[in-house]
Amino acid sequence: MRYSIMLQLVGLITLVLLATAAIFAWLQNRPAVQSIELETSSYALETVRCE
Repeated sequence: MRYSIMLQLVGLITLVLLATAAIFAWLQNRPAVQSIELETSSYALETVRCE
């Protein structure tokens, strides 16, 4: 009985770590957003706020 609970805990922790590593790898490999797009977006937001 105790071995089963320990095995489930180890499996759960392993899955959490693998999911975290997969998300981190995905974030690192995303294409970078162009700085021109960011400047255009911020300019559009400022224009909307002023009006």
